[in-house]
This record gives sequence, C-alpha cells and structure tokens, in this order.
Amino acid sequence: MKKLVRILLILLLVLVATFFIFRTPDTDRAEMTAKYGSNASEFLDDGNGGQIHYRDQGNKEGPAIVLIHGSNGHVQTWDRMVELMQDDFRLISLDLYGHGLTGPNLSANYDANSMIGAVTKVLDKAGVAKAVWVGNSMGGWLSWRAALAEPDRVSGLVLVDASGAQTSEKVKPYLGARLAQSSIGQLLLPEITPRFLVKSSLEENYANPELITEQLVDRYWEMLRFPGNRQAAVDRAGVDREPEKWKEVGNIEIPTLLLWGDQDSVVPVSHGKAFDLALPNSRLIIYPDAGHLPMEEIPEQVARDIGTWVKTNIMERATESSESVR
Repeated sequence: MKKLVRILLILLLVLVATFFIFRTPDTDRAEMTAKYGSNASEFLDDGNGGQIHYRDQGNKEGPAIVLIHGSNGHVQTWDRMVELMQDDFRLISLDLYGHGLTGPNLSANYDANSMIGAVTKVLDKAGVAKAVWVGNSMGGWLSWRAALAEPDRVSGLVLVDASGAQTSEKVKPYLGARLAQSSIGQLLLPEITPRFLVKSSLEENYANPELITEQLVDRYWEMLRFPGNRQAAVDRAGVDREPEKWKEVGNIEIPTLLLWGDQDSVVPVSHGKAFDLALPNSRLIIYPDAGHLPMEEIPEQVARDIGTWVKTNIMERATESSESVR
C-alpha cells in the first residue's frame, strides 16, 4: 500500500512539474493593445462591462462592408484586403467576443445571437443601418445567420469558406479546434498552448504553407493568449451551432457571393456547392490554389471579386431600385 502511495505521489509530482514546464501564460493586455492596435482602432463599451475592438476604415461615402473573421481569427486577417478596397468602400472590421483585443464576453455567451449582437452594436456605433456582411468560416456562419435573424441589417452576403452547411461530407476541424472539443484539451488549453500547435493549425488552414511567416504565427499565438481568449475558445467549442437552422437557408433572398478555396480541408468545397444549391440568389467562385483562408492567401483576387460583385449586385441594384421609386 505504501509503495502504491509513493508511486501515485511521484506521478502527481511529474504531472505538476510538466504543467509548470509547458505552461504558456497569458500575454499582457496593454502590451498586445500597443502591438496589435492601430491608429484606426476603436473600443466600444458593450454595455456588459466589456469592450469590443473594431476599425472603421476606407471611404466613408462608399458602400458599407462589415468584415467578420473566423474562429481564433482577428481583424488583421483582413488587413491586406482593406488596403486594396479602401478607396471604394467603407470597411468595418471587429474582433468578435473571445478574439483579438476584444477579449472574452463577460457573460461567457458565445452563441449566434450574442456574436451577431456584437456586430450590430459596432454598426450602430458607426451609424451604419445596413451593410454587406463578409464572413469567413465561423464569421460566415454568423453572416448567414444574421441574414435570417436581422435581414434589415444585411444588404448582401459574402460567405468565404463559411461553416454551417449540413452535408454528407463533414467538416474536419484543424488541430487546435479538435483539441478544444476534447475533454483533455478543454482542461489543458486555457493554460498550455505551445506555439507549434498554432503553427500546425495554420498549416492545415493554408493551401500554401510556405506563405506562413513567423510573424504571422506569433500574431495568432499571442492573440490566442490574450487574457480570457483561450477559455473563450474552449467555451465556444461547446456552443450549440443549431444545425437545424440549415433548413432555413433557402429563405435567404439577399444576393450572396460564395468564395471557396478548392483545397480547403477544414470546410470542404462541397459545402460551398451546398450553399450555392440552397440559396436562391447566389454565385459561387472556387479558387484552385487556396485553402480555408483565401483572404490571407490570395487577398488581391478575393478583394477584386468582392469589389466587382458589390458594384454589380448591390450598388447598381440599389440605383435601379431608387430610380424605379421615382
């Protein structure tokens, strides 16, 4: 019996030592805000004790576009596209709850309504009643859910490798997401998040891993470790995504552009085709050399396709509608 107790104590000590050796602490809030904030950064009081980090950039007289990142993303995922589109469009981006410089939702609520609410609060603050919602992955899921729940706030949809389609080909979460969904991951990830885990997850999201720079890996790693974001990632993994809402997608008559990386191993292109089949007013563009994050891999092409589509399907239709009223 004494021998068993000694063995258990040794195992416990090894586990404790391992925890402290591999533990990766949170980053410093002020340091991250200084490093990853910009002159365009603004912080909105969410009315619940938290603040939402957002940017309102580009041509304030142009059509409004709100850019919504995916799970464990942040506003910087759209940086290059903002540079390319800022002359013609008003571009509003934000860090969703549990991401980037926004940090966790103090109510620990990460369901669709809460996340969509964060977007509409930012639009209200910016004085924008209606915008084109551009969303990648989880951000795409939130965008089409917003088109169902808040159609008066959505003038057009651009779904970039969006999640939420219910097909026979299921999604394959990247390594970090798989761990967040496991019981052991939920226990360890809020405290132990090695850099190689973030790099490996990015490599699964890219068709061309050679585009992944050390600076990019550091940004994702440091943002994930922003105070409260890792626990938020674990909490978010347990949120009911309400798959039954897929049955309502056909009710969305808002013009929709679907952009998909043909080499997306996370949300395969068959899901883009399912959206295209279900939506009554959609167009699908497939990028042969892109993965799950085409706005990072091929931003020039994505910006060009979105800009052309918005001018043709949103601006021209709005002009025709206004002329017909006269």
